[in-house]
Amino acid sequence: MSGYYSPTSETAAPPRTLELMMGNSEQIEVDLDNLPTEEEEFDYLLGCVKESEIGAKECTRIAQEYWRRGHLANARAIAKAGIEKFKEEGKLQELPAIHYLQANLSLAYARQSPKLVLPDDEVQKDRLDSTTTQADHLAEAAAHLNAAFAAGAAGGPEILGYLTRGAQQLATRQLEEANASFEGVLSKSPHNIVALLGKARIQYSKRQYRDALRTLQIVLQLRPDCRPDPRVGIGLCFWALNEREKARLAWERSLEVNPDNTAAKLLLGLHAMNHSKETSDDVSQEDRQESFAHGSKLLTSVFKSVPFSSTGAAAANAVAEILQRQGFPERSLKLAERAIQFADTLAVVSDAHLRAARSCHDLGLMEQSMKHYSAAAEGSQNKVLAWIGKAQAHMLMDEIPAAIHTLDTLLSHRSECMEATVMLASICAHPRTGISSADAAADRKKARDIFDRVGRIIATTKNRSWRYLGDDPDMHIEIARLWQNENAERTGRAYKEAIRALSIQSPNAPLDPRLSNNLGVIKHLDGDTATARELYQDAITSALSTGQESDGIIATCMYNLARVYEEQGDSNKAREAYDKLLGKHPEYVDAKIGRARMLIALNRNDEAHQFIKQALEADHHNFNIRAFYTWYFYNSNRFKEGADFTSASLKMNSNDVYNLCAYGWFLHNTAREARQRTDEANAERMKNFTRAATSYINALTHDPACAVAAQGLAMIVAEDVLDTWAPGKSLSDAKARSCAREALLSLTKIKESLNDGSVYVNMGHCYFVRDEYERAIESYETASNKYYHGTNVSTLLYLCRSWYAKGNKDKSFSAMKTALKYAQTSLHLQPHDKSILYNIAMIEQKALEMMLSIEDASKRSSSDLEKAIEHAKHAQKLFNSLASDDAKALPYNKDIADQRRKYGENMLRKAESHLSRQQEFEVQSEAHIEAARKLREEEYEREQARMAAELEAKRQEEEARRESRRAAREMAALWSQQFKDESDEDEEKKPRRKNPTKRPKAEGGGSGDESAPKKKRGPRRKKNPDEDGDEAMTGELSATDEAPRPKKAQKKKRIVQDEDEEEDSRKRRKTGYKSKETISDSDEELDA
Repeated sequence: MSGYYSPTSETAAPPRTLELMMGNSEQIEVDLDNLPTEEEEFDYLLGCVKESEIGAKECTRIAQEYWRRGHLANARAIAKAGIEKFKEEGKLQELPAIHYLQANLSLAYARQSPKLVLPDDEVQKDRLDSTTTQADHLAEAAAHLNAAFAAGAAGGPEILGYLTRGAQQLATRQLEEANASFEGVLSKSPHNIVALLGKARIQYSKRQYRDALRTLQIVLQLRPDCRPDPRVGIGLCFWALNEREKARLAWERSLEVNPDNTAAKLLLGLHAMNHSKETSDDVSQEDRQESFAHGSKLLTSVFKSVPFSSTGAAAANAVAEILQRQGFPERSLKLAERAIQFADTLAVVSDAHLRAARSCHDLGLMEQSMKHYSAAAEGSQNKVLAWIGKAQAHMLMDEIPAAIHTLDTLLSHRSECMEATVMLASICAHPRTGISSADAAADRKKARDIFDRVGRIIATTKNRSWRYLGDDPDMHIEIARLWQNENAERTGRAYKEAIRALSIQSPNAPLDPRLSNNLGVIKHLDGDTATARELYQDAITSALSTGQESDGIIATCMYNLARVYEEQGDSNKAREAYDKLLGKHPEYVDAKIGRARMLIALNRNDEAHQFIKQALEADHHNFNIRAFYTWYFYNSNRFKEGADFTSASLKMNSNDVYNLCAYGWFLHNTAREARQRTDEANAERMKNFTRAATSYINALTHDPACAVAAQGLAMIVAEDVLDTWAPGKSLSDAKARSCAREALLSLTKIKESLNDGSVYVNMGHCYFVRDEYERAIESYETASNKYYHGTNVSTLLYLCRSWYAKGNKDKSFSAMKTALKYAQTSLHLQPHDKSILYNIAMIEQKALEMMLSIEDASKRSSSDLEKAIEHAKHAQKLFNSLASDDAKALPYNKDIADQRRKYGENMLRKAESHLSRQQEFEVQSEAHIEAARKLREEEYEREQARMAAELEAKRQEEEARRESRRAAREMAALWSQQFKDESDEDEEKKPRRKNPTKRPKAEGGGSGDESAPKKKRGPRRKKNPDEDGDEAMTGELSATDEAPRPKKAQKKKRIVQDEDEEEDSRKRRKTGYKSKETISDSDEELDA
């Protein structure tokens, strides 16, 4: 027999038949290519093995053939029979090989067994026939290994033992022990393929990817047809090193070599599925669809090939996701459970729990879904979908705090998860029961902050999945709801984004009329009635075109459109819209209130009252109607009825803010306008002030942002009626200013939230109390112009009062005229108000009194005095008319009016003398002014003449200087030209030196010794350039050469030039003689 077959053996293949020697000398031939698998035939072969004189090699050979064909049970039975036989016969030396085989068979069973078995319940879809787990088979393998080592203790374990022990340790995650086992094998057999593969797996598990890559490449070089294929591991290493394309090529090559390689198929399928989920814009939709189809095909084939293995578990997990996306939750749940039971890596188990959780979620099995979500989240803290799904399950189970806690936990270690961030904001934005108003406000603020941060990130991100969040209309609608009571601009912006997102999702679908209506409401509240009108009309058109049940939205839009018509002043269209709405919906009480409001504007109060009563009868507990009814009573000056109705409303609901404010206003106004000053009246007045303050405080308790209540309390503070007021006692100026300052602090804040003219009017009152008349006038003017359009008589009278006080304080006649103008405007608006007439007379008379009190005539003018006299004369007529008025109820005292008339007569008699003195003063002042003017003109003329003479002298002096500079420039140019001519002449007269090799020696010019040293520094020591030149040319110049030398203009230059110029000339010439060419020639000449 050939013995045990090793994959690394390079010997010839063993024969395919075995001969078993029986006890009766009979031989039985076993064909290894046709081993029996039927039960009877296999039992016969098993009996032959037990009764024959078979050895360990033959026994393991038969078992290996069964194992190779996938009949693990038969292989294990053969090995077991061999162990029993050798133990009975006492052949202990044969046992180690059989035990090693049994250990490997147990490891093979472990690879096909579940790692855990899910408890059987009604929900479970994947039920297993066997409950034996991997741990059981691994324990059997360890027992056989121990038995093998015990049986072969004398000789020590063989290489097969080390390899089997290493495989068992690797399966039980004992990496260091397994590494020691494989290193022990490699120390004896460096090219052992199994040991190298085991070592590579350990290196990969330790994230030593480059070392694992090198080890697997060695395996591939040693055994290109090795099984398992090292190319799969090589691809995994490349993938871990972020070389994805090389990884894909390695797996594709592995599949080419072995088309049935399930591991390569699995990895290529997963790669294709990942590519189909690519969020980059570089991948087209067609590529994603193609990758999805290819990946689905590969993964499905892998699962069908090995349904009970870790490879099949990974494939089942991926296929479960595909089925989940295709809408088959039950089939997806079954595959997910298969992956949970057979997966041998934590990542696959976590993914499988997530798939099972989502399938249970879809099937409505929330308890099972929560269990799987929790298992997936515990398995991986970064499993975002598990945490989000868990939060969703908590929400469906009405466990909102738990959902918030789950999302907070996720965001604590994955703050960049936009989906969880948006979900947390949405939960915080949604109102829920069981929390206080403060907690609810804090949640809304938190939601707004989160949405703001998400909006900024989406606006700048390049992540396609994050950008999809920006195209979610529901998110923008949620944002709009958050801001609708806080900021109209942000609300409108959110609705616009929602409309944009809907147009992207459904470009051809009609716009949702609810969004158009809501955006129209925002524009309406913002004062843009034209845009609001168009949006309401578009909403009605969209609602009519949808074909769905849209009667409710049409009614709402019709009512809003009627309100726009009403505010735009188009009464006919508003009335038609209200009537049309009431024709279809007679119960629409808001439309009845709208009709009542229009009738009140036309001063048809009785008809309006009928509409209000009809609306109240239709909905007696509608507090909006009751609030309008209260306003109607107060606006009609029916204060007692209004107070009774408000009190009745408060009995129905003591927390209604509007009625609390209205009742507080009524009590405050009643106490302030009380005229009686008896002890009982004063006590009642104080009681009303206290009750008014209490009512305002209750309103602020229920609505801390109620600006009306805050303003009412501010005015009570300004009047200081609760602490220091007492019957017959008036406030001191210092106390009044202090109270007004406190009220101003509140009103300044109220102004930011309450867009109403009353705030500015009250601020004006406070400034007036503090004698800050300019700021009071500014506040009153803002209220009158911005809110009341200059038609509110009370505000105009407040302006009149402020200008009157300012005129008295500053002694300003122009301020008095402005006060008079506002009083006359008020009288024009209310011509029958005699109190305004009295005020006009008072202002006109006071203006003359003020002018007469000015002792300094220079601070007034005769024209202003004449106008003041005219006004005073008009005031006399008014006072005379007011004093003779026989009406019973007058807003003034007739006696005081008569006294004012008499006072005015005396003042007018004095006014004429004041006017004459003022005119005489102005004549004298004019004469003095004229004389001073003439004197200033004469002085001015003299000054102008003096300045002109100085300018002329300066001009002449400057002209002389320019002429002198021009002459100097001409002389300098002449000298420069002369010097240039002389330099050119000197250059022409220089002799042309010849090459010293051809030039004869100078006569007497040297010693004649050619070896004598050159005296280069001789010419430099000579100071006189003339002498230097003569000596340099000695013996070289002819008669014609020497003739021009006396013509040099050096002496002439000395006559014309000054010493500095001469010195500069010498320096220039000296520099010229010291040029390189001259020195070189001089040296050559001396050498010659």
